[in-house]
Amino acid sequence: MECSAATRRGLIIGATVVIAISAVALIIVAVLYALASNVGLMHAVVLDAGSTSTKLNLYEWVDDPFRTNAQVKQIADSRVRPGISAFVDQPFEAYKKLEEPLKALVANLSEEERKKTPVYLAATAGMRLKLLEDPLGSLDLFDKLRRGLLTSGLSVQVPNERIRLLSGAEEGLFGWITVNNILNLITTDVQVSSDRTVGSLDLGGASTQIAFVPSPVPTTLEKTADMFPLKLFGGQYDVYSHSFLCYGKNEAERRVMGAAIGSSMGSEISHPCLLSGYLSGEMDPDKIFSGPCMSGSYANKVFGKEYTKPPQLTKFKFKGTGNLDTCKDLISKQFKKDNCTIPPCSFNNVFQPPVVGEFRAYAGFSYVAKYLFSSRSTGISKTEFGEKVKEFCTQPWQTIAAKTPPEEQESVAKYCFDGVFVSVLLQNYGFTEDEEWKKITFGDKIEGTTVSWALGYMLDQSGFLPSESPPINMPVTLFAGLAALLASMLIVAVVMLVLALCGCIKTGERFE
Repeated sequence: MECSAATRRGLIIGATVVIAISAVALIIVAVLYALASNVGLMHAVVLDAGSTSTKLNLYEWVDDPFRTNAQVKQIADSRVRPGISAFVDQPFEAYKKLEEPLKALVANLSEEERKKTPVYLAATAGMRLKLLEDPLGSLDLFDKLRRGLLTSGLSVQVPNERIRLLSGAEEGLFGWITVNNILNLITTDVQVSSDRTVGSLDLGGASTQIAFVPSPVPTTLEKTADMFPLKLFGGQYDVYSHSFLCYGKNEAERRVMGAAIGSSMGSEISHPCLLSGYLSGEMDPDKIFSGPCMSGSYANKVFGKEYTKPPQLTKFKFKGTGNLDTCKDLISKQFKKDNCTIPPCSFNNVFQPPVVGEFRAYAGFSYVAKYLFSSRSTGISKTEFGEKVKEFCTQPWQTIAAKTPPEEQESVAKYCFDGVFVSVLLQNYGFTEDEEWKKITFGDKIEGTTVSWALGYMLDQSGFLPSESPPINMPVTLFAGLAALLASMLIVAVVMLVLALCGCIKTGERFE
């Protein structure tokens, strides 16, 4: 039997229309999915201009057009010594020192990629000190660095807010972001609640930073000066962050040197924080007693005491005595605990909520801890730490030197000071009990990644950089579902067309 001509014509037209619509829709969906999948990579360079060196970091992330913040990862890095603060009197030399390492850092990027790669330079505590010492020279240095970076082939904004001095509180905040991102607590896929975040303890050469989410969060105006509402990957966090300038390991060490020297005039001066029998290399008193952390109005404001060079003191050597109690006394005197206007305070009349939860202690905190506790990095009580420091400080230098490679001896010789300083600093931060110490994990790396404020800085900045990818969102599941539906419609329509052309099947009524 054959269908009537009208029925066949209707089936053919209907099937053809469905085929055309399905085919066009399938092509459109495929094209949209291809565009959505064609998400490129973005790059950025962050120059971490610290007190003793500048670390150059190259970061990369997937250019998701719908991101709030990107999941940034470091793909290359290098280090240049000394820090930029050494070039205040020769500002053009600062960029010349960075120029070749910067070229090497981005050598694997194409010229077109380099043109689109933003460069950031953020200076930390070393330049904060230099700004106190020489404000005009410091500003001129930043200007010359901007001019130099304009010739780098990277993306430099004019006027440029990407080349600047980072505040201490920002440094602490970005360190906190880094810690929680590397621990996979705050990422594109996970944003844990505030009480599950981990605090950050950073110890540099010229400053130290503490950052954590307090509980409860302070709300009164006078207690919110160091509170920072942070929105990251869609999560909201209220972070306390404070930095103490001049309490970095190198500056604190110079303060204690000044205290140990006192009014001494000899060629050998006793130092209680160096091991008995240790004799240092020749020391230059002009270098020890220079800078705003040692003398002048800033030193008096922060410490209530300045150290000045004895008039007749020339080159000399430190002779270690390994006197732990005297060492601890000299270090403890650098922390002012006699006044607290807005309680509770850490030290120097600075409000700080009580420490809570787990912490990561990195940079200067981690080196001496790794030496004293080679087999573990966490669960270390205050008592255990103190006993290990005492055990080390009371050994003669000859015993330590005999088991220390020559190239490491200069650093190891300072571990008595480092251990006592870390212990006193953490005590002043509020880690007073064994159980609080046990919640600290010491280490300069997390999951193989070096902890630095620079990663947190770039994670934050990625939220402000425009995407260059097409604003199309088509997940694989959506594409698969639409493709399956349209393909099914296309197959059914083709079958209908074939049947219409070849003859009809009886569907409830016979056509004759």
